[in-house]
Amino acid sequence: MHYNPTEALERIDNDTSLLIMLIDVFIKECPSYIGKLQAACDRQDLNALGDAAHNVKGASAAIGFDECNHLAEELEVTCRQSGVKSIAHFENSTAKLIAVLNACEAPLKDWVKKNRA
Repeated sequence: MHYNPTEALERIDNDTSLLIMLIDVFIKECPSYIGKLQAACDRQDLNALGDAAHNVKGASAAIGFDECNHLAEELEVTCRQSGVKSIAHFENSTAKLIAVLNACEAPLKDWVKKNRA
């Protein structure tokens, strides 16, 4: 997993302290994100899955975690498409997003450690 927050830093005037705070919040919230994604998938609830993906999309975009952002956006958009009746084909996308969330703590903490003043 690769983490490069260059664009996120540019959006916040290169305020490393702010980005570190946002990353800390993201890491803290990851178990909640994972729980909501998994619960929505288990319940076969497309609306809840789209909402959970939307939350992950916004949070990952704020810290410049592009891999996670793209997966979450793709999942959200697909869930929101009209005519979709079954969640079965979302299970793989949900599993990929959950895997990225499960694996993100170490690289994010490494970046924070290297950039904390």
